[in-house]
Amino acid sequence: MKDLYYAIVGTTTDTNMGLARFMGVIIVFIAVVGTLFWAIGG
Repeated sequence: MKDLYYAIVGTTTDTNMGLARFMGVIIVFIAVVGTLFWAIGG
């Protein structure tokens, strides 16, 4: 769980972890916006 926490929080200076976190944020953002549009019926 600690590795997952570091991957999400990005407390390490690992560039790959930062990129993975950035991609994760984008994916979550798209999922949330898509769900809202689906809920509205647009």
